[in-house]
Amino acid sequence: MRLHIFVEGRSEEAFFKEWLPRFLPAAHTFKILPHQGKGRLSETLNSVPDPKRRGLLDQLPTKLRVYSHHLNSDTDRVLVLVDADDEDCRQLKQRLERCQQRCAPTLVVKFRIAVEETESFYLGEFRAIQRAYPQSNPKKLKEYIPDCVCGAWELFRDVIGYPSEIEDKPSWGRAMGKHLTADPQKIDENLSPSFRQLCHGILSLCGEAPA
Repeated sequence: MRLHIFVEGRSEEAFFKEWLPRFLPAAHTFKILPHQGKGRLSETLNSVPDPKRRGLLDQLPTKLRVYSHHLNSDTDRVLVLVDADDEDCRQLKQRLERCQQRCAPTLVVKFRIAVEETESFYLGEFRAIQRAYPQSNPKKLKEYIPDCVCGAWELFRDVIGYPSEIEDKPSWGRAMGKHLTADPQKIDENLSPSFRQLCHGILSLCGEAPA
C-alpha cells in the first residue's frame, strides 16, 4: 500500500520520517503532507478553501475530494493525524468522519488523534526518551497520566531538560522518531493510548492488522 499521511506541521513530519520506516512493513510506502498548523474545519465544508488558511483542517475537505478522484482505491490509503489540544477527541473524530463521508465517501481514510498533542506519544515511553535524551529526568513524570491534557509539549521540554524558553518540536520529532517503539508486537510498551491507536490504524490501512 501507499500511505498518504496528512499532518499538522514540520514536527509531525520529522517524527514520521524517522519512525515510520522503522515501523512500516517493507512492502509499503508513504508520503507525508505537512500543513501550517491544525486549522479549523468549516461547518459548510466549502469546496474552495480560503487560500490564506493553510491548516490541516482548513484544507481537509478539498484535499479529500481531490484525493478521492486521483488515488487508486486498490493501492492507496489516507491517514489523517490531528492534535486534540483541548477538544473532546470523540467529538472531533466524529466531525472528521462526517467530513469524509460528505466529501469523499469512497476514499479509504483513517483519522487518528493525538491526545493531547504529538508529544503525548513521546511521554508514553520514558525508555525511548532516555535513549534520545540521556539527561532526561524521570521524576518529572512521577504524576503524569498518559494522554492527559496537561501541556504535553511543555512537560516534554521539562523532562528532557530544555530551557523553558525553547520550543524545538521538529528536533524532538526527529530524535524521538529514532527511538520510539517500532515493533508492532511491542506497541503496548508505550503507555499513550492514542499512540497505540495510531499504530493499529496504520497496520490496518496496510492490511497487516484488523480494523
